Amino acid sequence: NGINNGIKNRSVHDTLQMGLSAPRDNSVGSKSNKKNKAKAKPGEGRLVGTCKDIEKPYLRLTDFPKAEDVRPLQILMKSLTHIKTRYVETEFFEWANEQLKSLRQDITVQGLRNDFVLQVYETHARILLEHGDLNEFNQCQTMLRTLTTGSSAANSSSDDCEVVVQVGKYGGDDRVILSQTEEAADEFGAYRLLYALVQNAWSDVNKELANAISIVNKDKQRSSEDSRWMHHGGSSSCRHAILVSKAMANADYHVFFRLYHTAPHLSAYLMDFLLKRVRDAAYKRIVAAYRPTISVEHFREELCFADLEETRTFLKKSGAVFVHESSGPPFWVDCKASMI
Repeated sequence: NGINNGIKNRSVHDTLQMGLSAPRDNSVGSKSNKKNKAKAKPGEGRLVGTCKDIEKPYLRLTDFPKAEDVRPLQILMKSLTHIKTRYVETEFFEWANEQLKSLRQDITVQGLRNDFVLQVYETHARILLEHGDLNEFNQCQTMLRTLTTGSSAANSSSDDCEVVVQVGKYGGDDRVILSQTEEAADEFGAYRLLYALVQNAWSDVNKELANAISIVNKDKQRSSEDSRWMHHGGSSSCRHAILVSKAMANADYHVFFRLYHTAPHLSAYLMDFLLKRVRDAAYKRIVAAYRPTISVEHFREELCFADLEETRTFLKKSGAVFVHESSGPPFWVDCKASMI
């Protein structure tokens, strides 16, 4: 609906432009002393790709992958930089989405597990979030949770998990636990909490709320030791998400919309999916609290609509009864007649 678009677009570009240089090649799966094989099979060791293409279309695997069809780590690193640079310039989502899925597939079949892998899933998650693809976004955040905690991703429907061969069959060490940067851990901890709120899954909300509080508590400890960390904002994303969860639990639409306008990183994109729920509940509370009438402008201001026309459309769908004047569009709502 146009709310916060400037803030959100700036966040997407700023976030994706961070770390455009190739990441360090410093973890499990980044090197291999095994000879490349023309066609990998279970039990024959980890596949190491030989493809040199920076761009490669995504194709669902139906057989064991061949080395000449898979890109090695150094090429994948160049590919990610290329994808991020072109996406920032063009915002061509369909192309970027396909290229990142292809990247993830090459990572999976080679059993790679390092900081670069985290960067790929973080990048893809952010782009998917910007375009409202919650299913694919959840696949990425689920894999990030698996990579950083070791928890199972068995419930994920990710395409990466549907390939004919699995990581373990190639000698990739899936026991290695990776660590996100503190800023990324804070950012995605907030996303998981907000996603649970969007899904209205309160058992998950409680779990992610505990995780977000843990991140904030660690930040408090670090802030007391290093004033520079506090100056840079610390765990601002998790703090914000915790406040959003409280606003949702208390049905406090005033606080919710204030937090919406100050959402860090890409949190506002997830909050977009909460807008209808918050507005519907707020409408019922407002018409029950005011007598005899209340202005359409009041609803526009309180529920953060772009203009009066959009506000009237929402009120009509909600069952509002307008006080019609001699001419022109209605400016008042009859609260008693609008009671549901």
